[in-house]
Amino acid sequence: MLHMKRFSMATGATLVALLAFATAPAFAEITELGDTTTPLAKPVCPATGGCPIILTETTALQIQSDGTTYPTMAAHNGRIVAFTVTPASVSAADVNGTPASKGKAAQPGLNATYGGASEVAITVLQASTKHFYKVVAESPLFQLQPYFGHLVQFVLDDSLPIAKGEFVALTVPTWAPLLTVDLTKTMFLWRPSRASSCLSYTNQSAQLMTGDNAQYLCFFNGTRVEYTATEITSPVPPPQPRKGTTKRRRKR
Repeated sequence: MLHMKRFSMATGATLVALLAFATAPAFAEITELGDTTTPLAKPVCPATGGCPIILTETTALQIQSDGTTYPTMAAHNGRIVAFTVTPASVSAADVNGTPASKGKAAQPGLNATYGGASEVAITVLQASTKHFYKVVAESPLFQLQPYFGHLVQFVLDDSLPIAKGEFVALTVPTWAPLLTVDLTKTMFLWRPSRASSCLSYTNQSAQLMTGDNAQYLCFFNGTRVEYTATEITSPVPPPQPRKGTTKRRRKR
């Protein structure tokens, strides 16, 4: 009788363990790719040296932020559901240009110089050798001008798949005031989708189609592209109990 009681307790413990496995949750997680210790901020013009805060005609990949390498690389499979940017304030005169006046020539605006109104898209890249990156998914373009001077999060109607080890970049076919400059050079770095002519800002290199492959050989230290992307990770199945048999104690 004592033997039977012990066997019943062991069986009960096994059932409890099986129920724990059966009810173990498998949750998706929300993570912000590109989020580091320094929060997103609106770029401002430096006190001297012009105002190099305009990102133009390229796809931009942040390589390092706050010393974190590849901050927008996905650690898990999932879906990109939104992205966030913080564009600087830009005057109407800078956007549209100014007409000629007495003693002054007409000045073209940013729209005329870079081929259109400010717009951005979020892009998922797959890396290969020699700094080549291929587009595997991309959002539609979003108009940025209504949100100058404000943090804005764009929600995607159709989420983008992203696999572990892939990267999120920001595509700007025209221009966008999204570069924070004069940061610590050893802590911040980004690369455009350009293999040469690194300082030719009107050289169109934006990756706009799935399958586009570009070599990212140029880089800029001490600068941050102000964007992050929101990923919902795919749930991971809970561990399954090991199959085994319960050994009966031999009667003595």
